[in-house]
Amino acid sequence: MNNYNTNRQDIYTVKRSIFNFSSKLSKGMQKPNRNFILDMLFGLSKGKSVILADIARTLEESIDTVQTIKRLSSRLDKFHEDDQLLANYGEMIQPQLRDKDNLIIVDNSEIIKPYSNKLEGLGQVRDGSTGKIEKGYWTTNMIAVAKDTKHPIPVYSHLYSSSEKDFISENEETYKGLHHIRNVLNDKKATFVMDRGYDNVEMMKRILKQEDNFIIRLKKNRHLLYQNKKLSVHDLAIRRKGKINFRTEIKGTVYDLKVSHITVGIPSLKGKKLTMVVVYGYGKEPMVLLTNKLVKKKDEVLSILKAYITRWRIEEMFRVQKHEFGLEEIRVRSLSSLNRLFLLLSIIITFMSLKVEKKNGFFHAVIKRAKGIKGTDQIRMFLYRFSAGMKAILEKDSKGIQHFKYIERPKNPRQLELKLAL
Repeated sequence: MNNYNTNRQDIYTVKRSIFNFSSKLSKGMQKPNRNFILDMLFGLSKGKSVILADIARTLEESIDTVQTIKRLSSRLDKFHEDDQLLANYGEMIQPQLRDKDNLIIVDNSEIIKPYSNKLEGLGQVRDGSTGKIEKGYWTTNMIAVAKDTKHPIPVYSHLYSSSEKDFISENEETYKGLHHIRNVLNDKKATFVMDRGYDNVEMMKRILKQEDNFIIRLKKNRHLLYQNKKLSVHDLAIRRKGKINFRTEIKGTVYDLKVSHITVGIPSLKGKKLTMVVVYGYGKEPMVLLTNKLVKKKDEVLSILKAYITRWRIEEMFRVQKHEFGLEEIRVRSLSSLNRLFLLLSIIITFMSLKVEKKNGFFHAVIKRAKGIKGTDQIRMFLYRFSAGMKAILEKDSKGIQHFKYIERPKNPRQLELKLAL
């Protein structure tokens, strides 16, 4: 098969895959909203950009691009079927949440907009790369991970501002996410994996009240109860030298870790037995994790550590959002539009993760079209190359996605008929 036919086949396959995904996502919606969802998912895939002008150009419409931008902007702002969108999306990711106890990784991220003045609700955020306080927005993110490849499946994605009228606190935004996860999982449980920023008793109480589990990395100034004595996390940790050896790779670096655990309590959680897991070898100081899961066996201890190590997948997702799709270049003005566009970006990441998880012919065709230095056997995170592969395929397309839309004909058209007398 020559290159021309190969390109045509690859373009059609990618378009068909996006169309099928979009159809499920927009099921039950009004036709303008169904078309809008398809346009946005296709535009994000082809343009690898959250800028509406870039998305508009990918659609290859016959009208002026400015008119396409206005249409997308208007639909993004006036979109009113959010509940249906979230319900459909929750149904689509259910196969990835089939365990009795599902791992949910939680973290905040920031969108820095230092030079923006007209965006609605600009608040103050701390730039994670510089430590400076800048104008911008926060995002609350909760992801599951695909069973085999451990690629991120966003379950809750919400953008917010500290300057909103009804804003209470960052913790309150997290509580909303916890509640959403509880509704999505129904009768299944969640184990929420969190970094040190979530080390507070109220967070633990909220999770326990939902009858879910947590694994939280502790701050050094936290105090715990051990054998009826109140001791600092540091003092408790240095007593445990690590009896379990464990070798693992984190972000491409191999670590030889030593792991121990003890049963502890928290003064304000009277009578609640917790497990503290102490890990040596990840940094100069021991890393300390706290969980409400009571563990005794070696495999149970290591399962807590492995769950926390999986947390780096959400950090990689942030990099994909910012570096591959230019999230911090986002320019839509209204806060509701910003939130919807951020949600759609999270959804396209789910689309890619699900395709990576299958590793079928479609996956290999896309990966093959992306230029990369590493061989596929060396890659731990395929989203970078997969997004590049989709863009490389769709860049050769000149028709857009319009021909995948169809005009619905009424079942009983009322058309005037003239019967000719013979």
